[in-house]
Amino acid sequence: MSGPVTLDVAAAYDVWAKSYDGYDNPMVYAAGYALSQAPLSLAQKTLLEFGCGTGRNLAALSARGASKLIGFDFSSAMLAEARKRDASWTLFQADMSEAIPLPNQSVDIILFSLTLEHVADLVPPLREARRLLRTEGVIKVIEIHPFVSLQGISAHFKTATGEEITMPAFAHPFQDWLAAFEQAGLRVAGVKEWQARDLGTEAPAKILRRGPDWPWVVDWTLSPV
Repeated sequence: MSGPVTLDVAAAYDVWAKSYDGYDNPMVYAAGYALSQAPLSLAQKTLLEFGCGTGRNLAALSARGASKLIGFDFSSAMLAEARKRDASWTLFQADMSEAIPLPNQSVDIILFSLTLEHVADLVPPLREARRLLRTEGVIKVIEIHPFVSLQGISAHFKTATGEEITMPAFAHPFQDWLAAFEQAGLRVAGVKEWQARDLGTEAPAKILRRGPDWPWVVDWTLSPV
């Protein structure tokens, strides 16, 4: 049997795009559940997601009252899926490690969800998020828990033909996160480590099999210094 096929990040997500929302992915469930529990004040707010994928998070936050939704992604196929959800969203293709074509202090809430594992240097995207954030704004970072990523677990999937696809990923220990926040001009206003026991009664079997103490995602709330 042949081993996994490794693609670059954009190419991998281009392949995954059409099946992504229906894929049995416990990490996506955990991140989505954490986001659903976030006490965000969204009414009349402008929200930007770095790495918006198929737009599933934008849709969830739109339902909670966000007035303007903006998202970008490295994968054109993921963006095509997002565009099917709502034509009123502002969507564009971009690399989060580079400058984002939006004005300074133009958004109220910024979301990173399961995207920064694909970035070797956390500082550039976080610094760019800081630039775009309004003075009283909030950044949510919901990412694979370091205890998991440091075991070599990262984003991967199987195609309809059973071929396993992997992509570049970088394990970031807690000290790297904290150093990056400081360098980007952000302070930690809150943090939660979401274990299996925290993820609700409808958590999929893949989550339950890991046991109640298994840490799935870490959920940071950040504000400008």
